[in-house]
Amino acid sequence: MTRFAAAALLAALILLDVSAGMAQSSDELGALRREVEALKAGQDAVRKELQEIRALLRQRPAGQAAEPRDIVLGIDGAPVKGDSRAKLVLIDFSDYQ
Repeated sequence: MTRFAAAALLAALILLDVSAGMAQSSDELGALRREVEALKAGQDAVRKELQEIRALLRQRPAGQAAEPRDIVLGIDGAPVKGDSRAKLVLIDFSDYQ
């Protein structure tokens, strides 16, 4: 019985020591609270700016789509893959700089 009591007492002391080391001081808790409040204020500011942007976008008149038109582009002498006499040609322009 005494061994069990000693083991229980030792386990309790270890747990109390660990929990005491994990406890935060009131200064640390205050600093964390201030940091959380600052983050909330920043989030509110971002939300307000987003609402202003949405309002501005709603006020802006919608642009008119351009009328589609036929474009003829000559590719004579250009390197091609496939039939050079095709009726539809896909041109891929890339700038490798």
